[in-house]
Amino acid sequence: MDQTREGSATMSNETLRTPIETELDAFFAQYTASDQAQGLAYGIVGPDGLRHAAGFGSANDDHLTPTADTVFPIASMSKSFVACAALIARDRGLLSLDDPITKYFPQFDARGTVEDPCAPPTLEMLFSMSGGLTEDNSWVDPFIDASEEDLLAQVSKGLRYSHLPGTVYEYSNLGYTLAGLAVGRATGQPIEDFVTDEVLRPLGLTSTFFDNAAPAGIDRAVGYSLDPHGHWTAYPPNTSAAFAAAGGIMSTVGDLATWITWLGAAFRVPADDSDILSRASRRELQRLHIIDTPSLTISSDGGFHANVGGYGLGLRITLDLLRGTVVSHGGGLPGFTLFMCWHPASGHGMVVLTNSHRGEPSALCQDALGRVLAKDKVPAETIVLWPETVELRAAADRLIRRWDDALAGQIFADNVEFDRPIAERRAEIAQLIAEIGPLEEPRPLSDIVSAATTADVTWSVPGRHGELLCMIHLTPVAPAQIQEFVVQAVPSNRPRSASPLDISPRRAHLGEAFISPLANVRVELP
Repeated sequence: MDQTREGSATMSNETLRTPIETELDAFFAQYTASDQAQGLAYGIVGPDGLRHAAGFGSANDDHLTPTADTVFPIASMSKSFVACAALIARDRGLLSLDDPITKYFPQFDARGTVEDPCAPPTLEMLFSMSGGLTEDNSWVDPFIDASEEDLLAQVSKGLRYSHLPGTVYEYSNLGYTLAGLAVGRATGQPIEDFVTDEVLRPLGLTSTFFDNAAPAGIDRAVGYSLDPHGHWTAYPPNTSAAFAAAGGIMSTVGDLATWITWLGAAFRVPADDSDILSRASRRELQRLHIIDTPSLTISSDGGFHANVGGYGLGLRITLDLLRGTVVSHGGGLPGFTLFMCWHPASGHGMVVLTNSHRGEPSALCQDALGRVLAKDKVPAETIVLWPETVELRAAADRLIRRWDDALAGQIFADNVEFDRPIAERRAEIAQLIAEIGPLEEPRPLSDIVSAATTADVTWSVPGRHGELLCMIHLTPVAPAQIQEFVVQAVPSNRPRSASPLDISPRRAHLGEAFISPLANVRVELP
C-alpha cells in the first residue's frame, strides 16, 4: 500500500464525521490520563446553553468523577460577575465608573510615576486592569482570607505604581479587589451580597456562590498537587474575605455555561429582554477597554499565532484573525486551574475546570473552541445588509451595465461628483468593461464578494474575459445614497484567490492580500 502523500490522495475521502462531542471527550480525557490533573470537567456551550458535558478522573477523595454539577472554586473567573454587578450599580445611578478610587478609600495613596502625585485610578481603570498597579498573581494567594480591615491597613502604608493609571494593561488583583469593595460601599452592602442578590439568583445560578457562604453538603471538588513521589496530595479549601471580588466565587460547568450564554447573547438577535443588565451594558463588559502588547508566538508544532487583544471589564478580549472577537477568562488557585471562553457572534463556547495547577487547560479550552468553530464553519461575523444597500447595489449594477446619467444622479450622494467628476467615472467604467467584457447577463442572485458593514458591499459582475469588482458604501443620513463607488477589473487569468476581497479606499492600507476577520464574514440579505 502506498503510504506517500501522493498515494493517499488517490484514496476515497471519508464522509462519516465523528461527532464533535466524541472528539472532544477523547481530547480532554488525555489531560487526566497524563496526570495533569486529578480530575477535569468540561462543557460545550451553544447559543441556547450547555449542549454537552463530561468529566474525567476524580473530583475528590471519594473518587467520584466530576460532572457538570460538581462545584469548583473558579478563582479569577469571578471577576466578570463582579464587573457585571458594578454596571448594574452604575446603571442605577449608585456609582460612576469615572469615580476615583479615593472617593471610596481616601487612604489610597500611590507613587512611582513621572507625574507624582498623579490622579488616582478610576473604577473603570481598576476593573479593566489599567490602574497602574503592578501585576501581583504570585503575591496574592496567601492573602485570600485577609480581612478588609487588614487589607486597608496595608493600603494605607502606601502603594507604588508601575505605570501611569489608565495607560497600560497590567493585571492587578489588589486593584480589582479595591474596585469590588468600592461597589459594596456604593450599594450599601457587602459586594458578595450584592452580586448574589442582583446577578446570581436572578439568573438562576443556584450552584454559584461565594466560598465564604458555601452551603454544606455540596458536591465539591478538592484541589490537588503531586508530591515528589507522584502521589496526589489534597489542599485544604480556600475561604476568601476582602479578596472575594477578585476570586472568591465557586461554580459549576452547568452554571458557567448559563453565564457565558447570557453574556454572549447581547451580541446576537434579541431573544428576550433581560432586566438584570441591559444588552448594551453586557456588551460593554465584553469590549476592549485597554489593549495588551501584541505578539506573535510560535506554537509547539512550529506554527505562528498572532496575539492581539487586551482586557474588557473583568474579561479578556481577543481579536482572532479568523473568527473575530473571542472573550475569555481563566482562574487559578493552589490545586485548581480553570478556564472559560466563548465566541459571542455565534454563541459557541467552552468551559474547563480542573483540580490541579500542574497543566494548562486554557490552551486545551481555546483549542477545543477552535475545533467547534471550524466544525460548524462559523464566520467571524454575520452581516445583514440594509434593505437600502441591497436596492442601491442593484441600481449600481444596472448603471454599470448601461450608464444612465439620470440614474447616477438619483443614487449618488453629492460628494461622488465632488470627489471625481461623473463623466470621468463613466469613461473609466467603459474602459474596464472593454478589458474584461462583454459583460454576462445578470444572475438571479448577486455574486457578493464581501461586506464590512451593513452599509457597504462588494460584488462581482462577470464578463467573458474576467470580472468587475464593484463596491458601494452608503451615507449615514436618510434617504440613503451612495457615498463611495469603486469599480476594478480583474482579468480571467487571475484566480479569485489572488483577487482582492475588499476594494474600499477606506481600507486601502490592508492591500490586496491580508489576513483579517473581514475575509470570514457571512453576508445575508434582509
